[in-house]
Amino acid sequence: MAMGLNFFFGPISSALCDRFGCLVVSFAGALLSISGLFLTSFIQKVHIMYVTYGLVWGVGSSFSFVSSIVVLGQYFDRRLALANGIATSGSGVGSLVAGPVINYLLASVGWKRSMRILSAFAGLLCIAAMIFIPRKNLQSTRERRECTKLFDTSIWKSKAYVLWVTTVAVFQFSAWLIGFLSITSTLGRVVFGKISDLKFVNRLYLYQFSIFSIGLSTLLCPLVKNYAGLVGYALTFGFFDGCFVGQVAVITADVVGHDKLSQAVGNMFGTLAIPMSLGPPLAGWLYEAFGSYDEAFYIAGSVALFSSLLIFGVNYMIRKQSIAGRQLGFKNDYSLGVSEAETAPDSVRLERYRITANAGREAHCHQ
Repeated sequence: MAMGLNFFFGPISSALCDRFGCLVVSFAGALLSISGLFLTSFIQKVHIMYVTYGLVWGVGSSFSFVSSIVVLGQYFDRRLALANGIATSGSGVGSLVAGPVINYLLASVGWKRSMRILSAFAGLLCIAAMIFIPRKNLQSTRERRECTKLFDTSIWKSKAYVLWVTTVAVFQFSAWLIGFLSITSTLGRVVFGKISDLKFVNRLYLYQFSIFSIGLSTLLCPLVKNYAGLVGYALTFGFFDGCFVGQVAVITADVVGHDKLSQAVGNMFGTLAIPMSLGPPLAGWLYEAFGSYDEAFYIAGSVALFSSLLIFGVNYMIRKQSIAGRQLGFKNDYSLGVSEAETAPDSVRLERYRITANAGREAHCHQ
């Protein structure tokens, strides 16, 4: 429940970041996370833990997580891919350290004191939130925030964005269907971040190759019969997963533009809550039905391969939007060539069309 709410509240978290700033939202998330963990340590009944841990900590973690992604777009432009790769690598290291540490605490002091110790560690989020200071030349000033709608649904008018979110959701379903943990994911986030910033590299195709590699290796995993083969699969999956984790927000910025990054990321995370919640139970149902996890790997691999093929559609729609934007005179300065034409209000699109048509007629008359 807590993990699902982390992503389910993504649209709300991103909207609050636009309205109040990442510092305020991140600090509020830190306080909620501390409170959720600390209060849970005093609870004896499971249904109350759904509130203290599932709801309070889940919403708090959503505020902290989403704001940490959105704030990168406010500080970085040319090096956003590398910055995002380095930032997300922290979660990879944290995952490797947290497991043994939490097991040690549970065995040493019990779960109640462990929760209180974890709430103290969560206090570090307050310190991290204080460095989310907006840049002086940032456009998201108080005046802009007051004029911005709390929930910007215009991004859903972009067909490229809709297909992109669908692609990510399909892959996330396959990833959570089997589960994974690998130190190479941390390495992959930094490596792919550096590669993605190279001018001659198309991030979308790099992402597509990574998802295809994950799907193919997952599809072949049931054929592995020894421990060395499983280690090879984990290393391969983890490394290419680093591209997904580190670049999904960056490519989202390429698709909709940096000015709509917060809303786009938040809406995407909200959508991802669905496959992330359904994947693990489905893997269990498949095991009960067939008595083996092989079917889960076959389905997960096939879904990932299908997700990689959808990237061709995303790229096609991006190019189509770019052409439409240039014809209507919209600004076109995003890395993958996405214009504002797709997400602009109908009145603006009509006015741009009239201006373009009148200019064409005037040029024809002069000839």
